[in-house]
Amino acid sequence: ELARRHPALPVPLLARWARAYGGRVDRWLGNPLGAEVAPGLFEAELDYLNQHEWARTADDVLWRRSKLGLHLSEDQRAGVAAWCKAHWPA
Repeated sequence: ELARRHPALPVPLLARWARAYGGRVDRWLGNPLGAEVAPGLFEAELDYLNQHEWARTADDVLWRRSKLGLHLSEDQRAGVAAWCKAHWPA
């Protein structure tokens, strides 16, 4: 269903979002995704995690909410941390 509604997005990305968020993915898919902060991790998802799932740090995103930290390099995890620090006040 997501792939039909959003044919421009990669199927593996849509599948991850469907598994992780179910119908809640539509909360950000109707809006621009923003920059890709790390492979498969866009600003829109980060904003959703911050606003709706209480993610406040990169560790919240990478390890507690998504487990994406298992699949990203150290540099990519550092990029997510820098983005979170710049966009989410302490």
